[in-house]
Amino acid sequence: MARRRLLTALAAVALLPAALVAAPAGAAPPATTHGGHGRPPVVDLGSLGGGHTVAQAVNARGQVVGRSLTADGRWHAFSWERGRMTDLTPDADSAEAPDVDDRGQVVVQVTALAGGPTVSELRTGRRTVPLGEVGAEQVNATGQVAGTVLTFDGDFSRNPFVWTRGTRVDLGPVPGFAGPSSRLVDLDDRGRVLGIGLGPESFELGYLWSAGTFTPIGDPFVFGGNAVVDLSDSGWVLGTAYQGGPFLWRAGVQTWLGLPPGIGETLPVAVDEHGHAVLNLRADPAGTERAYRWDGRRYVPLGPADVSTHATATDDRHRVVGQFTPASDPSRTSAFLLDRGRFVDLGAGIDGVVTAQAVAGRYVMGTVLAPDGSTHALRWTVR
Repeated sequence: MARRRLLTALAAVALLPAALVAAPAGAAPPATTHGGHGRPPVVDLGSLGGGHTVAQAVNARGQVVGRSLTADGRWHAFSWERGRMTDLTPDADSAEAPDVDDRGQVVVQVTALAGGPTVSELRTGRRTVPLGEVGAEQVNATGQVAGTVLTFDGDFSRNPFVWTRGTRVDLGPVPGFAGPSSRLVDLDDRGRVLGIGLGPESFELGYLWSAGTFTPIGDPFVFGGNAVVDLSDSGWVLGTAYQGGPFLWRAGVQTWLGLPPGIGETLPVAVDEHGHAVLNLRADPAGTERAYRWDGRRYVPLGPADVSTHATATDDRHRVVGQFTPASDPSRTSAFLLDRGRFVDLGAGIDGVVTAQAVAGRYVMGTVLAPDGSTHALRWTVR
């Protein structure tokens, strides 16, 4: 699906200059925009009063959702749009908004701190649709929602579900798999679910669920299982086998990508509608990391030769975002956007470490850490 969500864990945190984050104690800092010298303007989204905000998804309208700390120390779900942050869960003990689609439909999770269940909702403007005691995580372009649900059928198990116009389908255990539980990886715009569970040989193995049918990805008896990371709307799956390296899979056909000479570690990131993949590669755990694009025939390094790059997301326009460290200044880590061969330093002029996490339409989303230890969310406007 469209790469508007954070796909990988943050590899670093970032710092904003004091001028951008200065605010009275307990108050949200004002949204601040700066640019110049050809740099895309960036906005600090502020907070709900507690000084910490984590962005989790952005849509093509520039709307950002996630979680923000309140003045009394509770995490609340927020939606930020047109310069204003809205608390979506003012009465919650703990809540977050993990996803939003391009129509502005927001997935919200609310959890009671006293050990109560997690309940989820789908917000559309002023309309709230209860989804029940589930952990909703993603919403696609048609308004379908996916997440995980805990069920009991002799034994407890946790597996993905898909909600469509008021009807929830619980996927349940994967037939033939050794473990009763599996986890959601991705939901595409056709309602297909990419998941991962404990396969027949007790290795983790990816699967694709479509209209009630499970299809294992790869051979469970070869290469010691695999980890799948992304599903495109055209059916491409990107993953890596524990003993065989990175691969693409589509309609039952698995294509091994191999690795460039000297590379020993790989972290697949995302795949687009054309089967072009973005991966982070390095020789060993202590080696220099570099992002690459697989263009269907070969690996193409991303970014200038004198920087270390770590990609976090891509989209169907072949744009890639992430973070980089120049060899000339290894103490500096900044965010980047790679667009049509142009490498843009999104963090130029911002002191410290800056990370770009997702891209949608004209907008790039990031999360940073201020000098006082507070976490902030950023949104860049790009061409």
